[in-house]
Amino acid sequence: MKYAEKSLTPIPGPPEFKLSILIVNYNSGEMLLDCLDSVYATVKTVPCEVIVVDNNSKDGSIAAARDKHPAVRFIENDFNNWFTGGTNQAIEVSRGEYLLCLNPDTLCHENAIDLLVAFLEENPGAGLAAPRLLNGDGSLQPSCRNHLKSRYLLLRHILPWRKLPGSWRKWAVLEYWDHDETIMSDWIIGACIMVRRKTVEEIGLKDEGFPMFHEETDWCYRMENAGWGVWFVHTASITHFGSQSAIKYWGGGLILEFYRGKHRFIRKHFGLLPLLLHRFLLAGLLLLRLAGVLIRRVFSRNAQLGKEISFLRMGIAIQLGLKEKKSES
Repeated sequence: MKYAEKSLTPIPGPPEFKLSILIVNYNSGEMLLDCLDSVYATVKTVPCEVIVVDNNSKDGSIAAARDKHPAVRFIENDFNNWFTGGTNQAIEVSRGEYLLCLNPDTLCHENAIDLLVAFLEENPGAGLAAPRLLNGDGSLQPSCRNHLKSRYLLLRHILPWRKLPGSWRKWAVLEYWDHDETIMSDWIIGACIMVRRKTVEEIGLKDEGFPMFHEETDWCYRMENAGWGVWFVHTASITHFGSQSAIKYWGGGLILEFYRGKHRFIRKHFGLLPLLLHRFLLAGLLLLRLAGVLIRRVFSRNAQLGKEISFLRMGIAIQLGLKEKKSES
């Protein structure tokens, strides 16, 4: 299997900015404008540059953003370089000591970015810092995750973690933890992650073999292996509306891309046999869940059960290799 890790050439001399804010846009519409508005409204004390890479959008979002925010540096591709490739483009031209990879479907809260910078300044062993993610309604969007290993898969799908004490959830299934304190995490969802340039110079850029999903999983794993800490900072918060442009243009194919990234990560870091075991184990667990839902449907007319059945069938087919989709630009 071919892996696409590229190195980052160190910039000559000291960084020109304390922070580079990097956004990859693909038909994000008004969300890109709102995101940029929130950046400029909330970053108060940190000298920064803002770079937006556009992956050949057709919705006029870049023209609107250029008119409203002329200080932004825009890089416009005439093809879709995907999220990971676009992020690497931005990193390679950036000149900041810290690099904030920010999704366009986010809104920065007051002092959130400043708090992440301060955390990295105060913790030289931290390679990455990420804030709490909130849904559009203000509820928590869990962002901390465990490594993609079979024991966590078993714990996540078999035990009723939502009903157990928070300390237990934090120990084994971070996704169900309350996200109410600053801790080290195995990996963190990449909607808003701040990384140290020195860390990227050491471990390399994102692996472009993960075009959309699990590139942050791979990056965090490589950071940890190199001795850098991956930190969740609960005092900083942003709103994340969640893959809106991807949902709009990919629809049901999104879950296929998600699992392709997950499978590639396991194969890359743990080998073929663990990947096969993982896929068959998950297929078996999904089959058990499907059986339970089918039994419930006999006694209920709840329309949501039909959607759950379709979702579980798709998941089983993906794990068994019966449904695949290649990335298209």
